[in-house]
This record gives sequence, structure tokens and C-alpha cells, in this order.
Amino acid sequence: MKYYFISDVHLGVSGCDRRALESRFTALLDSLASDRETAGVFLLGDIFDFWYEYRYVIPRGHTRALGALARLTDSGIPVWFCPGNHDVWAYSYFESELGIKVVREPYVTELAGRRFCLGHGDGLGRADRGFRFIRWMFHNRFLQILFSSLHPRWAFGLGYAWASHSRKIKSDPERSSRYYFRGKDEPLYRFADSFGRDCRIDYYIFGHYHTPGSVDIPSGGRMYVLGCWADGGEYAVFDGERLEIISALRPSGT
Repeated sequence: MKYYFISDVHLGVSGCDRRALESRFTALLDSLASDRETAGVFLLGDIFDFWYEYRYVIPRGHTRALGALARLTDSGIPVWFCPGNHDVWAYSYFESELGIKVVREPYVTELAGRRFCLGHGDGLGRADRGFRFIRWMFHNRFLQILFSSLHPRWAFGLGYAWASHSRKIKSDPERSSRYYFRGKDEPLYRFADSFGRDCRIDYYIFGHYHTPGSVDIPSGGRMYVLGCWADGGEYAVFDGERLEIISALRPSGT
């Protein structure tokens, strides 16, 4: 039985062929739904470049991806979703309409006798005040209610503008070192090392940094960081014995 881990698809992102990106993602999901070996799928954040739920409004776009996710859960395959910083505003839609379980990082689970620590990775290990303040704003319920009072036309305009700005910063050569996965110098690495001293972990899997990498953790286990699908990307597969990283550009079923 195989478990799949996917992050940073960034559906709707500007600067690439959005339809082709969605087609790659839905093709993978449909292949998993028809594969009897698929035991579960973990979506580790930033599946959407921007997502915000209104009580009575479904965001435009991503119709094929949402349909593929529904087909996956309808086939009896469990799907977990851990929101990232681009799709943090996921409330009841995923669970009530798509049958997806929403969890928060760090999410620890045991699969085939191995312990996994999962998450998007953006909020783990960082202590700088500016980041903590922005994260508090994004998670503050009162501010979320105020944002909900905006007409979706304006809210999504602001949301996609913010997402585009964030991606431009990450791709700026003069500032890219701030977002490159730096191994032992990364706050996420220090988080994993500290977390593993109190809780045995075999595998850590995160996204967010848009630069894939892996590193052994001193307290035990190995950490994997998945890349962004807009840049090619990859996903992880655990078959009960070993963890494999597979290119998201590889045709499904091969």
C-alpha cells in the first residue's frame, strides 16, 4: 500500500500555463484513484496559489482539480490537507464538500510502523517578530471576518496580488538565499531536531521553500523538502518500506 505526499502545486499561479499545471495535478490524482495500491494522500499546503472560503461562494477556477479530489475521496481513499501560507483560509468546504480531512502542522501520524511528522513548513521553527506578526494576522479570526466582508472580486484580486508578490520575492536572485533550503542553517531543521528529541520520528516531509532537499536529523529520522510544481516539482511516495521522491513532470502511470 502506498501513501503519497504532495505540496506547492500553486494552482492558479501567474507566469506559467495554468491549465497545463492543473492537468498534471488532476492526472496524478486520477491515476491514484484508480490504483488499488493507493492507501492515502497527504496534501501539504499551497495546493492553491490563493484560496479563501466564503460561506456561499465557491472560488472561480480549479474545477477539474476539485473534481479530481472529490473522485479520489469518493473512491474510498482518505485524503488529508494541511494548509500552507497561500491556502491557510480553508474552513469547512474541504471536509463537507470534498471529504478531505483538514489538519494543522506539525501533524504526526504512523504509517506501516513508521512515524511521520508532516506540515507545510512555513510556521515551524521561525521566531522573527515580523513573520510572527504576519502569521498572527492571517490566523486572527476577527481579521478573517473583516476580510470576508469584502466582495470576492476585490478579495481575490488582493489575494492573487499578494501571492504574485510573494513569488517574485522568492525568484529574485538577490534575495533567493532567504528562501533556499539551507540544511543545518534552516529554522525548519532546528525545529525537527528539537521535536525529535521528545517524539520519535522516522520521516519529516514539508514544502514551502520551493527548493527540494533532504537531510538527516541528529535526533533521528530524515527530513525531505518538496519543490514547487510551477518549477517542475516532485512528490513523495512511501510504500511501507522506503520513501521515494518522484518528479511531478513524469507522466502518471510510468
